[in-house]
Amino acid sequence: MRKKDISYKYYHWGPFLYHSQITPDECKMLLKEGKKCRKKSNDYRSRLAGHLSEEYKLDDKAAISEWFKKYLLIYTDGYKQWRGREYKPMDSLRANVFWINYMKSNDFNPPHDHSGDLSFVIYPAMPKELIKENTDYKGSAVGPGGIAWFYGEGNHQFIDSVTMMPKTGDIFIFPASLKHWVFPFRSKVERISVSGNIAFVKSHAQFYGDNV
Repeated sequence: MRKKDISYKYYHWGPFLYHSQITPDECKMLLKEGKKCRKKSNDYRSRLAGHLSEEYKLDDKAAISEWFKKYLLIYTDGYKQWRGREYKPMDSLRANVFWINYMKSNDFNPPHDHSGDLSFVIYPAMPKELIKENTDYKGSAVGPGGIAWFYGEGNHQFIDSVTMMPKTGDIFIFPASLKHWVFPFRSKVERISVSGNIAFVKSHAQFYGDNV
């Protein structure tokens, strides 16, 4: 039998990780919101796994949600094509909490996952000094300031991780249970990221409803 006469399929395996870019105006909006919330009363470190000196809860969740929804819609559309079934209808999704991370030299985020059903991370500003440090890195990992997602026990015969050095405007959406971590760096800069969790709700609550 010739190869062209054999019927076959390939199956995708593992979690669905989405990557896109937000607009420059949306980056500016996140940085502005972060600046407003950068105060002791919004300190969110006790709720997070990171070894960072500054992590704050973002107050105006609704303002972010209004434009974030379009990226979430693309995620759900892509999931339907990838999985062959609908993920969840948009009116059953609700934002739990958003927060901003100001990561500095020698800070790090250990392997961890999130609560809720979906999580995201956005990079409104990546300093050029950190980009250079990562470019100059000689090791085999993603390098200083990079992020990695990993799934399963690890096996060289299949892809069990995705690594990325973010750039300004990057957005990633992924299952909240997907473990990930962030590599430390030495540059005397701030690596700013915004994260959040999304939950499914039975009622048709507003996307930016109260925490669940």
